[in-house]
Formats: sequence, C-alpha cells, structure tokens
Amino acid sequence: MFMKESRTVLERYATGLDAELAERGLMAAEAMPSAELKKLITRYRLPGLWVPAEYGGTDISPYDIVRVQRALGARCPSLALMLTMHNFTVGFCRPLAPLVPSLSAMMRAVATDHLIVASAFAEGRRGAGILDSTVFMTPASDGYLINGRKKPCTLANTADIVTVGVALEMPDGTKRTGMAVVPGHAEGLKRHAFWQIPLLAAADNQELEFANVKVSADQVLIASEDDADALSVIAAAEVTGVAWFEIVASASYLGVASALAQRVLLDDRVDAVERARLGTEIEFAQAALDGAVYLMQTCEPAQSLLSRVLMVRYGVQQIIERCAMHAAELGGGLAFIRDTEASALLAMTRCLAFHPISRKAAEPMLVDWLAGRIA
Repeated sequence: MFMKESRTVLERYATGLDAELAERGLMAAEAMPSAELKKLITRYRLPGLWVPAEYGGTDISPYDIVRVQRALGARCPSLALMLTMHNFTVGFCRPLAPLVPSLSAMMRAVATDHLIVASAFAEGRRGAGILDSTVFMTPASDGYLINGRKKPCTLANTADIVTVGVALEMPDGTKRTGMAVVPGHAEGLKRHAFWQIPLLAAADNQELEFANVKVSADQVLIASEDDADALSVIAAAEVTGVAWFEIVASASYLGVASALAQRVLLDDRVDAVERARLGTEIEFAQAALDGAVYLMQTCEPAQSLLSRVLMVRYGVQQIIERCAMHAAELGGGLAFIRDTEASALLAMTRCLAFHPISRKAAEPMLVDWLAGRIA
C-alpha cells in the first residue's frame, strides 16, 4: 500500500504522531505557530532519533530516517523541513563530537532533553565546504566573538542550540574555517523577519544575526594546520554532512509529492494506467534515496561520493517536479482551483530546487566526476 512503509516506520519511533497530524489536516498543521510545531517535535521525542546510542540517542537507521522524513513531509511539510535541518546537523556533528567538548554535551542534551538544533552553516557550493562562512570569529578574552548573518535560517526562533560555521582571520591575513556551538538564548544572538511567503512559513525561516556573540574555546572547533588527523576528520564530516542534507531534504519533499499523488492514486475514477505510472515513479525515487544511503555506508567520504549523491538528489528532484504536476493534472482543474491544499502542495514541491547545492553550482563537479577527473 502506498506510503504504508514510511508511516509504519514513523509510528514505530513516534507512536500517534501520524494520526494526530492526519486528524489536524495538512493546511491546519501548516498554519500552526512554529513554537507549537516544536512542542510536537519534543513531545514525540524526535530530536534524539539520529543521535548515537553512546550519547543516549535512538541511533536510528539512515534508511528509517528517510522514511520518517517522507512520512512527515506528507503530513506537515514545515515540520519535515524543521527536522531536515535538525537531523542533518546532528548527522554532520556525529563524527566531530569527540573533537569538541560542547558537541559531545550537545548530543547528550539533544537525546535526553529533546533539544532542537539549528544549522547556520554556509550554503554548499563548488570549491567550498559548509564551514566556509561569511560569519566571522575574532579572538577575545577567554574565548572568541562571533559576528555575521545567516539568512534564511530554519528554526531561527525555536532552536535550543545553534551550530554555526565560522571563519577565523589569522594575523598573517589567512583564514581558517571552523564551527561554534551557541545556545539559542545567547546574548547578542538576534532574529530578524526575513521570510515573505506563506509556503513553509511554520518552519521558522528567518534571519539570524550574530552581534558580538561570545563563545569559549570549548564551544569552538578550529583545527590547527599541523593537526592532520583533525583536519581529515573535519574534511570527511563536511562531505558527509552535505551529502546527508541532500538525502534527508529530498526525502522530505518526496513526502510532499507523495501527499499530492495519494489524492489521485486512491481515486478509482482516475485511469489505472496513469495511476500506475505515477506511483511507479514515486516509488522509484524512494528506491533511489535508499541507494544514496547505501553509498553513504560503503564509499569513502570524498568528492566522488558527494557527486554521486548529488546526482541522486537532482534525479529525485526531477521526479518530484514531474509527479507533482502529473498528480495535479490527474486530479482535474476544478479540484485544483477549489482545493487550497492541492495548490499549496504543488507549490511546496518546487522548493527543493532552492536548497543547496544548486544544480548550477554543482554541475562543474558532476562533469569532472563523469569525465574521471574526480576519483
């Protein structure tokens, strides 16, 4: 049965959430204040799903995370987007936690206190990692001061913890990149209105400003140039972090498209051949994401891995766009005009294209991999 597997997995880890969201309805869920969606996330203990067991987390299988995100995307896309950013950040920080005391503490707090983490990393682009940032850090007494802006930042007002990519300017003029862990209530951490559209507004996508936010040394990861082991771990984490984001975000938007498709897949008045074609493409996208998870578990964390995952992401993105339009067309023009949910779902499926890494930015790397210039 369509979506049964994803909803069964969600029920296993968050019993009752799917039914609660279904009863509320998609448009009502999307109209909820961000703070109320956060309460749902914490009440159903979702923050610790991907936290390793050693920190008290559930240590969910990545295959199951994909299904949880798809199921949530079908019920409340904004909720799925909030957890996309949280889960991606947890996934990125997992290998780095042993290097930074505050990251280890963050993992435990996320698992035990159900805290939510926002990502204020740089957007992925060719030749740059997610820690390459326009947010700068300067030395200060007993630590550092952080200044800069990230816009938009999902979970801007609702996050308990903010992880931020920082650039540290050295005395010789060079720049070293790293990250800092900042409490959501830190002095100098300001929020500004940024999101101007109703789509996905409940995900709390606003501007974050760091105005002389002070952090201690144990809240910061800046590897020295002579620490080859730490530099290697950071480089691998950047690759896997971006790759996990592509997979988790794609799963969330596949859920949005699935919600639109299900409206016609269960309608016997719609031609069976068209329904079979639509369902086949949607399930092919799910299988492609499972393939990307397999790559993450079997390939070295290098540019070649990111290239292959990005190809899956763009392929899934095309399927989502094609299937969403196909489903809306099969539903009929009158249904589309009269049903605000259908039009909202169709518009939201297009939003995956605006998440990093943009296709234009990634194409040179993909061409290099196809030509054999990236091993």
